[in-house]
Amino acid sequence: MRTTSKKDTSIETLRGLAIILVVIGHVIGSGPDGGMKVADDSFLRHFYFTFQYLRMPLFTVISGWVYALRPAKNGELWSFNVKKVRRLMLPLFFVGGAYYILQSIIPGTNFSYGLTDIWRILVFPYTFYWYLQALFLVFIVISIVDAQGWADVFRHWLIFFVISIVFLFARNAFIPQTFPNYLGFKGAIYLLPFFVIGVGIQRFKNYFENKIFVSISATLLIFGLVFQQLVWYDIIDYTFKPSDGIGLLIGVVGVVVCLRIRFSVKWLIWIGSYAYTIFLFHSFGTAGGRILLNRSGIENTTLVFMVSLLLGIFLPVVAEEILNRFGITRFLFLGRSYKYPSKRLKMKIRTTVS
Repeated sequence: MRTTSKKDTSIETLRGLAIILVVIGHVIGSGPDGGMKVADDSFLRHFYFTFQYLRMPLFTVISGWVYALRPAKNGELWSFNVKKVRRLMLPLFFVGGAYYILQSIIPGTNFSYGLTDIWRILVFPYTFYWYLQALFLVFIVISIVDAQGWADVFRHWLIFFVISIVFLFARNAFIPQTFPNYLGFKGAIYLLPFFVIGVGIQRFKNYFENKIFVSISATLLIFGLVFQQLVWYDIIDYTFKPSDGIGLLIGVVGVVVCLRIRFSVKWLIWIGSYAYTIFLFHSFGTAGGRILLNRSGIENTTLVFMVSLLLGIFLPVVAEEILNRFGITRFLFLGRSYKYPSKRLKMKIRTTVS
């Protein structure tokens, strides 16, 4: 059965930690041609590798947990998903479009695209904004499931989770990499199991708080992380994939364990309250800081990393405070309603993407 819950400070703390890990990952870059272009044998590359299979799963499972507080209902399916268009697709086009334009015209960016192809960001994944497209598809699926009451009891939820895993394996096995990734549907298939886990953790607490289950999950997580380090140091030969094998195992059991660790940190809660805006705008700060420092002749890795990270976190906070003051910018760039929220609602609005 469904349950309701008041704001959970440990979840808000995890949200802040998750978005920091996301920003750190993008500061470093997924490969030698992205971000800071760090060497494969550097500590920063090792750090990226260590948290590679936990960052987006943790961010997604928290979104699922928050969604489960106010799930889609029968009779409200259309209005629910229209709000998701506003909340996800408008920022995708206007924030993602602004970033696309800057990448195209500013020298020193890692990648550049033709301005005539800007329309493609609504149809195909574009940098990290693929997450918005994928999450939008996930919301459509989960809203239909909840509107029909197909995940209201634990066994039905479990069947839904198993189906989501089957779809993920089927994607890996039968959809070639060359097949066009329309609307980021490949990413949606990857995110769906983690979103479903978040829903389950909030909705069926007793099952996920079982000590034996948590202990098994923690043991598997330790095994996965140790195995991962052995691969990094070339002790074991293994190719990791985020959506298969040990990489998927780390993601699944990792998010379960993370949401069972109960701790609250005020400054992480504060950062978590801006998490969605930080996600939208962080690359303006991370890339901008890196380019400005490099143009100034400053290439010290530690300094570039710290400045880029701080700008990636705090520039979006400033951007939200400015954009949120005007109806049109709040609507187009933050995906919020025209009406300026009361002080009592500001925190509530900031702390959810749902």
